[in-house]
Amino acid sequence: MTEFTVCIPAAGSGTRMNSETPKQFLPLHGRAVLLHTLDLFARMERCREIIIAGEESSLKPLVEQADLSVPVRIVPGGARRQDSVASAIRAVQGGDTVVLVHDAARPCVQAAHVQAVADAVQASGAAVLAVPARDTLKEVRDGTITRTIDRNAVWQAQTPQGARAALYLDAFRHADEQGIEATDDVSLIEFIGHPVRVVEGSATNIKITVPEDLAVAAAILREQGRTGTQLERDEPQRHSGTKDGSASVKDTEVSQ
Repeated sequence: MTEFTVCIPAAGSGTRMNSETPKQFLPLHGRAVLLHTLDLFARMERCREIIIAGEESSLKPLVEQADLSVPVRIVPGGARRQDSVASAIRAVQGGDTVVLVHDAARPCVQAAHVQAVADAVQASGAAVLAVPARDTLKEVRDGTITRTIDRNAVWQAQTPQGARAALYLDAFRHADEQGIEATDDVSLIEFIGHPVRVVEGSATNIKITVPEDLAVAAAILREQGRTGTQLERDEPQRHSGTKDGSASVKDTEVSQ
């Protein structure tokens, strides 16, 4: 199994949560959302380092409280998610390092899926966790449907998204030169013409975006046995998979 470094952008404000507290710091089973995310990676055998991009004064006390079993570094975040991710990736040592970028507010990802993305990056250079679209998709302009999109060809991107550090840096450099903004990280890799492999994930890997997502995430973590109880935090071993998670790499490629 492939070793990897995780980069987590954590500078966002989460305006859609209707809260003065950024969503990554909101309580979930009595702990900050970000702590659940960090715990998952820290327990994975092949995770070598976690780099968080954000405000050190907010993040450092949280990281110290977590007492994680892998090295954690904090680097400055940026005005945009794209800037924060770039800041974290520039801190990675070694261009061949497999880098996984993961949302701070996506705490329900399964370890088996994370490892599958890392292995896909090792094999093909870039990969993304995604799920097939389940609903009928409509293209709408000015409040009117213009066409129905074939959902069989559409996947919903999640995180982690991964690539080797050097490829990521090339993609961010190209984006800066061309003035490209993207809502996810592998889109920038698509723009430079590199194929991105798709690893099928799970619909339970939700991103906490609106207030009702907290209740959904709480139920998912409870089902996974990851509520952050003292018993779970004292568990000594690190693991590379989950008892209920499996992942497969699809032949599908995401390309521009």
